[in-house]
Amino acid sequence: MRIARVNNYSQVVVFVCYLLSTACKFCVASAVSDTTCEKLLVGQYTCDAPIIDPTTQEISGCAKNSSARIPCKPLNQIVCNGKLYNGSMIGFYKDVPCRFTNGYSYIVALALSLFLGWLGVDRFYLGYPAIGLLKLCSFGLCGIGALVDFLLIATQVLLPSDGSNYVIDFYGPRLVRLFVNNDTYY
Repeated sequence: MRIARVNNYSQVVVFVCYLLSTACKFCVASAVSDTTCEKLLVGQYTCDAPIIDPTTQEISGCAKNSSARIPCKPLNQIVCNGKLYNGSMIGFYKDVPCRFTNGYSYIVALALSLFLGWLGVDRFYLGYPAIGLLKLCSFGLCGIGALVDFLLIATQVLLPSDGSNYVIDFYGPRLVRLFVNNDTYY
């Protein structure tokens, strides 16, 4: 009889421990499940490397707002968005900065400006037909407009009319504009 009671007590203890562990898992899961995956800390997720498009030499899927979305995966045993992740499931997408290009080549624009800029072909190529027609009728504004346009294209100040950047082969000589503001330190 005594052995039966001990056995029953051990079953009760095991059952109570099971209930407590289930309750604890539920409490932890409900407390952590309110966390969104986008708010995870840097060491709690990994993101895939961006895919580079060979024709534009930029990140594939770059939008007009100069950002691309890449998939990120929470690490093993991380709970977010109400799910337990195993390290291989995509939890969220992260925006990374990129340069939006629409197929206008920097080398072609520079060559057109150098050789046919006095006819306005460079402005037609970049999508500015009115200025191209003005340069065509005035022979590049007597050569001064052709020289100014060549310098503007060479310094990448004059961009295509759709707001995109140039396609520059093999991560070539890109210029980055620096702005002076309260966050700039010299």
